[in-house]
Amino acid sequence: MKKIALLSFAILLSFTIAAQEPTDTIKKPKIGLVLSGGGAKGLAHIGVLKVLEEAGIKPDIITGTSMGAIIGGLYAIGYSAEQLSTINTYADWNILLSDHLALDKIIMEEKYESRRYIVRIPIRNYKFKLPSGVIEGQQLENFFSSLTWPLPIQENFNNLSIPFHCMAVDLISGKTIEFESGDLVESIRASMSIPSIFSPQIIDTLLLVDGGVTKNFPVQQAIDMGADIIIGVYVGFEENVTQEDLFSLSEVLSRSTVIGGINDSREQMKKVDLLILPKLEEFSSADFVKAKKIELEGEMSAREKYDEIKKLADSLKVKEKHIERLYKKDSIKLNRIIVENPRFIKDDFVIGQSKLKEGDYIARSDVNKSIDRIYGTQYFSKVSYKLNKQTDQSYDLIFKIKERTRAFLNVGLRYDNQQGAGANINLTLRNYLIPSSHVLASFNFAENPAFRFELNKYIGNKLKHINYYFVNWYNDKLPFYFEGNDMGTYNRNYFDLGLGFKHSFTLNQQLGINFRFKKDRISPHQNLKTYMSVPNLEKYTIESWVYNAYYCLNTTDELYFPKKGVKLDFKYNYHFNPTAYYKKSDNLPITEELFTLDVKPYATHLFNANYYYSPFQFATLNIGATVSVTSDNNNLSSYSLIGGLHNDIRTNYIPFAGLSFGELATSNVAIIKSGINFKITSNIYLAVYGNIGFDANTRDDMITFIEKSSIKAYKTGYASGIRADLPIGPFQFLIGDNDFDGNVRWYFSLGFPF
Repeated sequence: MKKIALLSFAILLSFTIAAQEPTDTIKKPKIGLVLSGGGAKGLAHIGVLKVLEEAGIKPDIITGTSMGAIIGGLYAIGYSAEQLSTINTYADWNILLSDHLALDKIIMEEKYESRRYIVRIPIRNYKFKLPSGVIEGQQLENFFSSLTWPLPIQENFNNLSIPFHCMAVDLISGKTIEFESGDLVESIRASMSIPSIFSPQIIDTLLLVDGGVTKNFPVQQAIDMGADIIIGVYVGFEENVTQEDLFSLSEVLSRSTVIGGINDSREQMKKVDLLILPKLEEFSSADFVKAKKIELEGEMSAREKYDEIKKLADSLKVKEKHIERLYKKDSIKLNRIIVENPRFIKDDFVIGQSKLKEGDYIARSDVNKSIDRIYGTQYFSKVSYKLNKQTDQSYDLIFKIKERTRAFLNVGLRYDNQQGAGANINLTLRNYLIPSSHVLASFNFAENPAFRFELNKYIGNKLKHINYYFVNWYNDKLPFYFEGNDMGTYNRNYFDLGLGFKHSFTLNQQLGINFRFKKDRISPHQNLKTYMSVPNLEKYTIESWVYNAYYCLNTTDELYFPKKGVKLDFKYNYHFNPTAYYKKSDNLPITEELFTLDVKPYATHLFNANYYYSPFQFATLNIGATVSVTSDNNNLSSYSLIGGLHNDIRTNYIPFAGLSFGELATSNVAIIKSGINFKITSNIYLAVYGNIGFDANTRDDMITFIEKSSIKAYKTGYASGIRADLPIGPFQFLIGDNDFDGNVRWYFSLGFPF
């Protein structure tokens, strides 16, 4: 305050001495605003800015680090404190602080794999390598790009509405980097790359992390830019830390990383004229869910010093400065599209996916959609962009891509009371064996083991045409019920392999055909052999060649807990040249009709539809239908297995609340289903499901049933309980029942299904 008082006196004296001089020769002191880093606690800067504006102070210079760089950078290009507050109100930090992309923006081949594993380990040069950070910053960086649209690359950040610099650290040289020019979004993103949380930002030859490592409170930088008076807002690292506060490994590593920045901040505080220290002891740097409370704490702390702030404003005789947003126009002319940092993927692929054309006028929304399309291919760990303004007022659009590691080992765990425990080990290869390819091989080490292999070879730049090759195998232990009574168990061993072609009309709809060989083997256990009077049957096998055609549409926004969208599947299979044979323990004949050797060609048709809708934020409705119809020449291999509440892709399995997994085997079935999920917390739901349907031996029987049967003849089932979206996978605990046997079933599962 002494410095402010002296400056105030000097200013008054200068006005007196210069009374006879032109007023434009009088140089007024420049106010520098310094905003520290602090993660979520940095949102307090917004509240401080509100009070500064109220007092009439608009800084002449801004410097910032990490969250201070974000708030300071946006303020420097013309956002008001109120506008920043609105952004803070509506920003979904859970999404922004992740690399999550809604399911409807991911290509078909990747939708089912988008959330299936707990651990993803990159493989580079045949060695396992942990990622450089938990978060790449895909959503956050493109959020900033939208907020600054269409701000181009700057030759000097001093030319912004308010001159602005931000800080980062180069991991290679160990030097502190002060950003004075370039792409503003890229600079801000580098400044907030918290080590081990965010992957480092690569700019030219620099590998950049959070400036808070060495320079969390860049006061000297503001002075060097010409600031005469410094207003500092510090929300950084805790000063009064004890041994108990540094108990865990993560706490020790975090503190060790920023110890240099802590010591430097203490020195920088000595240079501040008006220091504001928001009271944020109850908040952590990760408390983004408390964003508005933190902003309010910043405002209250600034109001405690309002008299000092107002006195400074009055002494400088500041007048209200209205700062216009830079580059507010929405539509720009696209000059060129440039792809930066390609390695294994061609420029044409990226440009083709963007669906943008040089010479067209494009809006911010067009670029955002193109970014989602490119990122949705899952070939990239991050896709961002920057703009370079040309002399003719058009813009070069520069896509900056970071290609995903081409090989990953993925692990998922699962326990299901109806299918047992299992570990899903997956190897995923992109552009690894052959160009423009995606290979996955998954093995489920479980009580009910399974294997899945698929190779997709993309044709053309837009990923619309795909040749694919596949192998599927699983071995399931299943119950056999008769009139609600558990009669025994059997094993179903299924295998198929084939090849096909598919065409993607859009990200969310696809048409395909394939040709495959199928082998289906039933092995009854001793308890079932006695009931079915086949004590000598060991194995019954049906083999066939199959033509398949399908159409699928999936606009849902999430794999396990969708809140909106439609999912449709149409499948037609024609099984030709089927053969059946069995293995017996003796030479006695098999008289059970189910195990006939007289099998004929047959066709199956499957229709499945689900519609999800959230009329309120706390509730999601689901209605749907499943119909499976088989030609009259059906056999045991054509049967649908009905029951359970599961989310996997095994052939012929259809969920039905009120039945156990695969409990009912039937050749023809029609089901109408509905459900509702009530949100209890952000990731816990109260779930209620119901379904009604019937099964029949033939298609004619289905028609007759519909025409003549009363509603009481239909099978109904229902289930209710708790579901949760957990980091280790979806969880459910549900109790089910039905109206035809009265036996309660329960469904407990935790983890990602195979």
